[in-house]
Amino acid sequence: MAKNGQAKVLSNDELSAVLDEIEHHRYPAKNALIIQISFKLGLRAQEMALLRIREVAALSDEFARGYKIKDVLVLPKSFTKGARAMAAVGNKTNERTSVRFTVAEFDRLVAQIAKDARRRETLTAADYYPPMKKPGGLTRELPLADSALLEAISRYLDERMALKKPLRPNDPLLLSQKGGFYSPNTLQDHMATMLREWSGIDRASSHSGRRTLATNLLHDQGEHLETVQKVLGHKSAATTTIYQDVTEQEVRQVLKKAGESYDL
Repeated sequence: MAKNGQAKVLSNDELSAVLDEIEHHRYPAKNALIIQISFKLGLRAQEMALLRIREVAALSDEFARGYKIKDVLVLPKSFTKGARAMAAVGNKTNERTSVRFTVAEFDRLVAQIAKDARRRETLTAADYYPPMKKPGGLTRELPLADSALLEAISRYLDERMALKKPLRPNDPLLLSQKGGFYSPNTLQDHMATMLREWSGIDRASSHSGRRTLATNLLHDQGEHLETVQKVLGHKSAATTTIYQDVTEQEVRQVLKKAGESYDL
């Protein structure tokens, strides 16, 4: 059952209500696509914010609609790093802004600097920085097979094509109000607005889509834990087991059945 602070798992009726409500607000095509990606592919808001057109479609005048939706969305592992991957998407150089040492590492470093200082005149601080960590996460290959998701992608890309502004493969898939990439925090807030303020679903958040998908796969469809782990991009299956908790709906059904068993 959901613990305090966990995002709410939506029922099919609630998800349908969200999609219906979106149609009464601005940018329905984009907002419907955001919800479809979240609930059908289980992407985090940070990952969605980084999506480019090239992840979901190939662009060419040879195609009747100017694009062709890909069979598989390949999500680079760097995207799972959220905001720290924004620089990579923008072709900027990641610059080190801080370093961290344990006490033992710092003591060894001071001793090494003192030793080197006795042997040479010039010391460069960068020579003593610890190695930068490589991007974490896993590359994920997610088939684009759901009909409603495919329809949402087509609807939004058709809308973008109609603006007569040339699209490029590295353009953001989901355009922010400023016409660029969403920041992860801004997209999280926007998704919370759609789910809670527009649709009135308490405890729903940008993580609800991911949690709803995982719960449905494990509890309703009975998929293997390893399969769900691959979909979600978890390094460890232990992380995926979080979604094996008894759901709120299951508790509700048990209590309802128990209540009906009383001859009152």
